[in-house]
Order: sequence, then structure tokens, then C-alpha cells
Amino acid sequence: MAPLAGVPRTVVSLGFGVARVPVDLLAQVTGNGGNREWGPTLAFDSVEATVRGVLGSVLGDPELAAQGHLKDARVERRSEAAEREQAADARREVADDRLQQRRERDQQQRRQAREQSAEQKKRLEEERRQREQKAEERERQRKEQAARDEATAHEKIDEHAREARRTRVAEESEAVKAEREAAEKKAEALELAEAADEARQRR
Repeated sequence: MAPLAGVPRTVVSLGFGVARVPVDLLAQVTGNGGNREWGPTLAFDSVEATVRGVLGSVLGDPELAAQGHLKDARVERRSEAAEREQAADARREVADDRLQQRRERDQQQRRQAREQSAEQKKRLEEERRQREQKAEERERQRKEQAARDEATAHEKIDEHAREARRTRVAEESEAVKAEREAAEKKAEALELAEAADEARQRR
């Protein structure tokens, strides 16, 4: 009985061995060779476990049924591991997305800081240029005012000099006039004296 009971198990194993070939080839092509938690591999193993369990129950083969139950338990554990791995991948993806977003925010903040620094530098440079222009304008106005003040002072000096010359000329004219008048008076006095002498001599 034992050899006959093992026939279904052998047939099932051979059948699933042949049926697994395309799945294994696809796993190799997609880079999932050896990945027991790959979706198609898990699905195939789950079908195999179910078939072994059902056939074991129908054929009254407890070993085949036990193989099905054992394989089903292993598939369940691998499925749970795959789910945990997927959850971990999802968490890593979320963390990577957050990290990327934080990096992008940091880059944006640094870019904004550079732009603000450039704008501030430009503004300070413009303010410095305006201060220099105002200082130059004040200096120009100061020099112009100094030149006007100097010209006014020279005009006053010239006016004082002209006034002094006019005064001196007037004084000299008065002196000449006084001398002339004195000379005329002296001449008149001499004439009168001479006339008086002549008159005395005639008497």
C-alpha cells in the first residue's frame, strides 16, 4: 500500500515541478531568481499547497495533505514577510520622499538666502553710491559757495580800494585847492602890500 500511496505524491510533485519551470524562468528574467517572496512565486506555491492539501484529503493521503498544510504555512509566513518587506519599502519610500522634500526645501531656502543676500548687497551698494553722490554734490556746492564768498570778498576789497582811491583823490584835490587858494591869497596880499607901498611913496 505504501508504494501505491506514494504514487499521487510523486505525480503531484512532477506536475508542479514541470509547471514551476515558466515561473522560475520569469523570475530569472525579471531579476527575482531566488526571491521566494516574489509575488508570482508565492502565488504558485500557494496553489501547490492548496492542491496538495485537497488531493491529500480526497485521496486519503495524510502525508500529501501534511505537505500541503506545511507548504501553506510556509507560504503564509513568506507572504507575511513579503507584506512586512513591502510595508518597510513603503516606509522607506515615504522617508526617502520626505528626505527629498526636505533637501528640496533646504536647497530652495539656500537659493532664497543667496538671492536675498545678493539683493541686500545690491541695495547696500546702491545706498553707498547714493551717499557718495550726495557727498560729491555737497562738496561741489560747498566749493561753489566758497568761490562765491571769495568773489564777494574780492569785490568788497576792490570796492574798498576804489573808495580809498576816491577818498585819496578827493583829499589830494582839496589839498591842491587849498594850496592854490593860499597862493592866490598870498598873491593878493602881496599885490595889496605893493599897492600900499606905491601909494605911500606917491604921497
